[in-house]
Amino acid sequence: MKPVVRASLALLSLVLALPAWARDAGVPEAVPPRFEWPRLQVLEQVEASEIVEAEGVPVALRAVHVKENARVLVQRFADAFRDQGLYVAPGRKQAQLANNAAMLTAFDPLRAITYTVILQPQPDGTTSLYLGEANHALAKKAAASGDFAPLPPEARDVLRVNAEGSRTLSFQTALSSAQVQAFYDDALAKAGWKPGEEAGLYTRPGGELRLTHENSKTGQRAVVLLYQSRAR
Repeated sequence: MKPVVRASLALLSLVLALPAWARDAGVPEAVPPRFEWPRLQVLEQVEASEIVEAEGVPVALRAVHVKENARVLVQRFADAFRDQGLYVAPGRKQAQLANNAAMLTAFDPLRAITYTVILQPQPDGTTSLYLGEANHALAKKAAASGDFAPLPPEARDVLRVNAEGSRTLSFQTALSSAQVQAFYDDALAKAGWKPGEEAGLYTRPGGELRLTHENSKTGQRAVVLLYQSRAR
């Protein structure tokens, strides 16, 4: 799985659910302006900003590579959240990430929007940033009936993401690598998908599907299915 795709899915899973501490955030008496991300010295736009629908929640995602050091940026984002009237939980309540990555989440109780930033330090002192905005006020109930591929009975922590021209299903399972592969080889063949030239690629008229799976830190198997429509 590509690092950017993996990080984007991780970010989505983190911004979708309102954190427990957000319930303690009171609605401000005055109406503050909508939050604006601080200005950054962007070296590369890794992924263009786009709106996706994840579990019925519209989420704006952006991935960038910036010049600033991660330690400096953590404080800058924390200050920007607080200065613009967002609720920021104490550090001990913020989610902790591995691999030296840091994460901050803030909540706008008036608009029911969560803002999340993941900061990944790079060896040269620069930082990879993943920025996400989840608008819970516009959430719609996601329906499993519209899935483009079946899920094994053991699937848990299912995340459905819809974007223009593509759809993603990701989940965790206790199945082994061989069991995941066998399940989808059988299920996709019954649905008319044929193996492509690359491992994990399946095709049929009008679309292609990619299957990736790897061990996760929880000891489960992390599975991602990406469907992309193609002109006939």
